[in-house]
Amino acid sequence: MLVLLVAIGARAGSLKSNDEFSRFEGHDKDSIIVTFGDKTRLIIYGENRQELEKIMKYDLNALLKDLKVRLDSTNADTTFLREEFNGNKYLKSPDQAEDKDYVRIGLRGIHIKDGDTKVSIDGSGVEVKEGDEVVGSDSTYRRVGKRFHRKSWGGSSPRKGFNIALGLNTYGTNETTAGFNKSDYDLKPFGSRYVSLGYVASANVVRGKDARLTLDFGVDFSWYNMMYDGNKTITKTDDGVEFVPVVDDNKQEVEVRKSKLVVPYVNLSIMPTLSFSRSFISYISAGAYGGYRIGSYTKVRKVGTKDVDHDRRNFYIEDLRYGLAAEIGIRNFPDFFVNYDLNYLFEANRGPSVRMLSFGVRLF
Repeated sequence: MLVLLVAIGARAGSLKSNDEFSRFEGHDKDSIIVTFGDKTRLIIYGENRQELEKIMKYDLNALLKDLKVRLDSTNADTTFLREEFNGNKYLKSPDQAEDKDYVRIGLRGIHIKDGDTKVSIDGSGVEVKEGDEVVGSDSTYRRVGKRFHRKSWGGSSPRKGFNIALGLNTYGTNETTAGFNKSDYDLKPFGSRYVSLGYVASANVVRGKDARLTLDFGVDFSWYNMMYDGNKTITKTDDGVEFVPVVDDNKQEVEVRKSKLVVPYVNLSIMPTLSFSRSFISYISAGAYGGYRIGSYTKVRKVGTKDVDHDRRNFYIEDLRYGLAAEIGIRNFPDFFVNYDLNYLFEANRGPSVRMLSFGVRLF
């Protein structure tokens, strides 16, 4: 509910101070006060600052036009008019009524939102939120000795321990394939995300005063989220996969807000790691990995609805995954990773000839 309080100075003279507004309910809450000349003010009250920020989602021009109609319809000689509106009526568009997931990388840092989880990495450090609650911060990582603030030189590999990686995935190779049009399965760059959760164990190979070589062994669960750019989704036939338009119950093509293929894997990796005690680059690691597919499904969400359709099939995706991986650690900053699959995503002659490439940052 939006609550607007309009002071009409044209009818009752100049408003001398903000004290005059304190007579009204909600004066002790956060508010936005807009002054028009010396005699008219508009006040928007909110429960807190976060609620006030949501005002950007509303079409205030439409709201004020309705307010003018109400002002013209009243003959009351009063200084103040209190009006309550149903705010949902003035949302600019259905898409703006909900917070979208995103990955933003720029000069102000890295900002990722996935559902209710938000991760911000910038000059102030690291912050992880679940909804409005902060569940992790830079101080958390320092306390447990994670890579954002390294402990003194000693022990084993800086990669050792629990790992969370967030990034993007795309086609590392996209070869022309008979029967497939590349535009039918193009990926949205920032909608196609890669997520990995795992653990790394380490064994010392060579240990020196300023450098150390270790052999790291890892196990992890990872997900390819391939979001298609357009109104098409992948479907399985007897001969292979096809990319077809999304239709409604009447077989009419509809616009989709989200269409993606999700493929989870369990993986093993072996990566020799060279780490340094005093360098800006804290470590360099490169090696190989192999994985096994543990499922696959599509998610389709049509415009104008919150319902999500799932289709759980194998879509002729190769069961085995293998490739090359590399990482670079920068002291007091998230570590960067890149993975390149040497195998094709789909079985031969069953789907487009594509290999996957994923890259991003490791948060732990």
